[in-house]
Amino acid sequence: MTSASDRPGTPLGLFGRANELEALGELISSARAGRGVSVLIEGEPGIGKTALLDAVSALCHDAGFGVVRGTVEELEQRVPLRAVRSLLSALTAPGHSSVARALLFRDADEPLPAIGFTEHIQCLLDGWCEESPVALLLDDLQWADPYSVEVLERVQRSAAGRLPLLMCMTVQTLAPSAGLASPLQVIQSVADRRLVLGPLAGEDVARLTSSLLGARPGPRLQERIAAAAGNALFVTELVSALQIQGHLGILDGTADLSIGAAEVPMLPASVNETILQRMDFLSHEARDVLEVCAVMGPRVHLADLATVLGAPVMKVWQQVREAVGVGLLVEVEDRLSFRHNIVRQSLLDVMPRSVWAALHQQAGRMLAAADAPPEQVARHLALADVSLGQEVLDWLSRAASRLVSRSPEDAVELLERAAAEARGDDPRYSVFSLELTQVLLQINDTGRAESAARNALATVGDDATKATLHRLMAWSIFKKGDLQRALEEAGKALELWPSDARLHAFVSLCCFMLGALSQAENAAKTALAVAPDGDHYIPVYGHAALAMLRVREMRSGAALEHCDAALALLGHQTVDPDLPMDPRYIRGVALMDLDRCSESESAFALGLAACEDGAGVFVTAFHVGRAWLFFQSGRWDDAMVEIRAGQETVDHLRMHSTLILQAALIARHRGDLGSVSAGSYPHMDSSAHTFHQDWVRALSMEANGNSEGGLKLLFDAWERGLAEKFPRALYDLFPDAARLAAEIGDKDRLHSLYQALADTIPAMSQTTNARALQLLCKGLLEDNARLLLEAADLFRSSQRVLHGAYASERAVVVLAQQGCTDSARKALNHTLITYGELGAAWDAARAERIFAAVGLRWRRRNSWRTQSGWASLTDTEQLIAFHVAEGCSNPDIAIRLFLSPRTIQFHLANIFGKLGIGSRVELAVHASQRKTQSAPETDRSLALPEARYMDDAEELVPRGTALPRF
Repeated sequence: MTSASDRPGTPLGLFGRANELEALGELISSARAGRGVSVLIEGEPGIGKTALLDAVSALCHDAGFGVVRGTVEELEQRVPLRAVRSLLSALTAPGHSSVARALLFRDADEPLPAIGFTEHIQCLLDGWCEESPVALLLDDLQWADPYSVEVLERVQRSAAGRLPLLMCMTVQTLAPSAGLASPLQVIQSVADRRLVLGPLAGEDVARLTSSLLGARPGPRLQERIAAAAGNALFVTELVSALQIQGHLGILDGTADLSIGAAEVPMLPASVNETILQRMDFLSHEARDVLEVCAVMGPRVHLADLATVLGAPVMKVWQQVREAVGVGLLVEVEDRLSFRHNIVRQSLLDVMPRSVWAALHQQAGRMLAAADAPPEQVARHLALADVSLGQEVLDWLSRAASRLVSRSPEDAVELLERAAAEARGDDPRYSVFSLELTQVLLQINDTGRAESAARNALATVGDDATKATLHRLMAWSIFKKGDLQRALEEAGKALELWPSDARLHAFVSLCCFMLGALSQAENAAKTALAVAPDGDHYIPVYGHAALAMLRVREMRSGAALEHCDAALALLGHQTVDPDLPMDPRYIRGVALMDLDRCSESESAFALGLAACEDGAGVFVTAFHVGRAWLFFQSGRWDDAMVEIRAGQETVDHLRMHSTLILQAALIARHRGDLGSVSAGSYPHMDSSAHTFHQDWVRALSMEANGNSEGGLKLLFDAWERGLAEKFPRALYDLFPDAARLAAEIGDKDRLHSLYQALADTIPAMSQTTNARALQLLCKGLLEDNARLLLEAADLFRSSQRVLHGAYASERAVVVLAQQGCTDSARKALNHTLITYGELGAAWDAARAERIFAAVGLRWRRRNSWRTQSGWASLTDTEQLIAFHVAEGCSNPDIAIRLFLSPRTIQFHLANIFGKLGIGSRVELAVHASQRKTQSAPETDRSLALPEARYMDDAEELVPRGTALPRF
């Protein structure tokens, strides 16, 4: 077989890589066919990774791929998302999406979280892949920043097997970044292939030497190049050094050591020393410039180099030209670049540590004086472990906020050093302390943020700074879950700054989560009252806090009023992360409680879209809201997609545990016992959080045959004051508690539930769901089938599908006990069909046991949703498939269906699995084959039989009979 490395024009270093090229060719073919793949090329420096990546680029170009290539630099590994941005340079060309260009050219001081970046990158790739296959090639991944690694890993997982996308990345095995070991391991575990490049064989080294010299190597030369140990770069350097020193001669097509050269001492057995020999041909001035260039990085702007040296550009260029002449530097676009990073490393290895640190200090100070980008200055100052000095402290006091946005980790290190150098009475100390605390809070290092604030409070004198530090400390403690201590810190801040509406809103949030509703109410009203006149944002804090309280109290109409007021004030402003909650989320919950489910879904979708375009600290909450809406309305597959999408988000508000509980509830009802693990959730000092855990545990106890224990666990929540602290929880818990009490015949507890409902129902008396709860409660107490069946109808019309099945299930028992067998059988069929459509295997099995106990026999029917094939797709999944067949991208589909592109991605993964396919092209074929069938309606609520439950109970209670009301 003729390998690609044998073709003319093959990059140096590819000799002996036929097997690797063959494997890469297969991966390229797979990606071109629509089955996205990823590969890591690993090896020691100089072994030929970049040359192999060059070959991949050429092969992809030949195969019609769009090639996007980037390189990661060592000194940029602490700048968030810099590695991914290096891949997007192609987006500067005309014709690319405005969103993508906005990502590149947005204000560098504006934070861009990884979650939003990933979303846009994924959308961009989807669009590209619709036009042609795409190859993402990234060199030196070991220097990538953690945020970029996270984005790449997500893209890698989401594209696997579904897009015409090849991801090919090189990793240096000898010098991995210690801080990135774990993220890189994640990428390695997800990669489809890992190619580890070993040393070249002897014959391949000879072929490489022949290509360099245009002649085959003689025996003495082969003996010398054996010192290269099969490393392609070392071979190249050795041969070049022999040429420069005049020790090679060519005779009759053979290159060998010249006459007399045999007596010359062996060349160094180290590539570093071999490279450094080239510096013997440089002037002292050029060598000095080259060493400064090595400190500044693998790629340097000539203007920056001149700034650091304090010399005219032309003079520096004359000295640089010498290094270019001997092959140590090359010109790459507008920057000077070391021909290989080993060249730069060789210079650094022989440089004394003190000189290295002093040069970094000089670079940092000179660049700061020239007003260079703060992250560039910080990179050098962070590496110079010396005193910052007064000039740098002045610069940092001015540039701190910009540095925090651009490079948080460098900011932390410099601000800690600056705070230690500045005295407590130095006005700059307050700036450093505040910025340090805020950046630590921003990167969720809550322990250090609290310590930084506490240390600063011991020194800072002015009340305004103290109040801000107490507020930041309160948020740090809140994020750790200690709500009571967070309240104490907020109280200290309010003593110093009583007119801060944000602090009052924070107090309201803490009290709200602790169930201290009266205190939360007072704090929320105070937040609204102290807002300054004419301010169009600060009043939002008070409205948001009050809206949360009204939702908790089930006063959803009032909650909507506060949400609308907050959103009117917000306009197009970005939602601040220290709001108690995004008003759009609260609005979605309120609409859900008012049985306006379609509007609720739209509210969540609009809020989610806004979050993912901005800072998005509330993004997890919107996935939580949508998952709960879909759970209630019987769209459990859709709920699981939202749960998985929510778990991919950065969880600023510690809501991932809620998603875990939601998944556990669905798993419990579907009988997937292995997925139910409600015992280990992040701690949060909140009665509401504990209540949800108890709910899952109670159902698990019931599944294990301990229904009485499960009921007792739920009633213990009432004894802890749940009904008073969280009246809204009653409406979530009531159907399960009532069902359990009815099954074990505990009329006393049923009556207690009835009374609790009666005490709290006025706030919900106008909703269909509240009416259904009333009928369910009364029907269970009186064993009244008509009330139970009407409750089932009302639950269904308010899209509480599972609760409707609970009501009809109990009606079956009552009807059978009263001898109304025909009506019982009709209700039985309705119940089991509902459980079947939900996939609620556990509920169906429980109902069948209960029905058998009252003497009902039934013929099993295949009413369960199939697990594979087109019929297994949910309505949402079928809609997505039809849109894919129309050529719509993920963003287009997301807009049409009020979903996020990330959620569409998870749906597509489900669709591919159910249909046993691997690409959008195959999906389009499947969907096109069903063009004669109508696509499902956009109202994707659970489809149930047309007959109403109430029609089956007419014989028991004539229509028109007055029903009980509270």
